[in-house]
Amino acid sequence: MRASHLAVVFPAKGLPRNTVQACEALWTRTSRMLLPGLGKFYDRFHPAAQPWGVDIPAPFSVVLGWDDPALFLHLYLRAREYHKESLNFHVDRALDEMDFKLLKTGGGILICPVTLDGTNKRLEAHIFWHAAMAQGVILPDCGVYYAERKRSTMDSDFEKSVESAPADYALSMVTMERMEDSHGV
Repeated sequence: MRASHLAVVFPAKGLPRNTVQACEALWTRTSRMLLPGLGKFYDRFHPAAQPWGVDIPAPFSVVLGWDDPALFLHLYLRAREYHKESLNFHVDRALDEMDFKLLKTGGGILICPVTLDGTNKRLEAHIFWHAAMAQGVILPDCGVYYAERKRSTMDSDFEKSVESAPADYALSMVTMERMEDSHGV
């Protein structure tokens, strides 16, 4: 099994002020969001007790920004870093598989056409990863997912707004596991 960690970012507005009740409510929402991908993109998910080696003492591994802003920021920034690492990995692996002899330019943009006909499974897996991310699919190695916006990628202004106001947000930390050779990548 390969395991990946995911930080699901939720707005804290409307959550119960009781920590245990807020954590339960967010884990329930997290589970409901992840169920459609179970068996497709990951084989198992559960609260992440130690994502990236960081202990989470809260119920269901939910970090409420108003309770522990330092832990919230540490995990949020690490999740964004992991997201960037995953993005770079999939870009690099896709580029490794492309035939640059087909490279063209059009309107000042470099274009490298690819054929997705089943002959290059590695290339297709990385291309489909990017397409899934663009459509808001929750993937095991996306690192961070913004529940309210249904996206893993946000503009830097929104990311900075989360960083500057941790009390307004909560993280549901998840470990997602998948079989070594399943799900394409």
